[in-house]
Amino acid sequence: MSYSLTYSQAVLVVVYVADKIRQGFYDYVPTRAIATSLGIPAPTTAKILQALGRAGLIETREGAKGGVRLAVPAADVSLRDILDALEHKRPLFQTHAHVRAKGERPTRAQAAIGRALDGAEQAMRAELARTSVEDILAHFPARPR
Repeated sequence: MSYSLTYSQAVLVVVYVADKIRQGFYDYVPTRAIATSLGIPAPTTAKILQALGRAGLIETREGAKGGVRLAVPAADVSLRDILDALEHKRPLFQTHAHVRAKGERPTRAQAAIGRALDGAEQAMRAELARTSVEDILAHFPARPR
């Protein structure tokens, strides 16, 4: 099992929204601008925004000047926060396979594989927690309007 493409798209959405507001282009970034600029289908964009909203990472406003913006500072949104919003803390690896072989060796092998994969996922999640949206924005400074 792997995380969906939607996670990567959600990271792009959050960075895009944070950058557009940082540059002063919008108070709230229109949903259509997000979908069009990032090439993400509108239904997928809506699904991403719903998940981010449920997690408290974005806020929305209706109307002509409506759209979305971050609900918290970019420095306080980690890539892990976005992962948790989209994947609901679902594990990356499924390690509970039904193995037909019985005995100590297959049991130990399966346990060792599970520990290795769980360790890899924990390390990945820790790294994502260390990287904020602000860290990503630092790679491309805001241009004056």
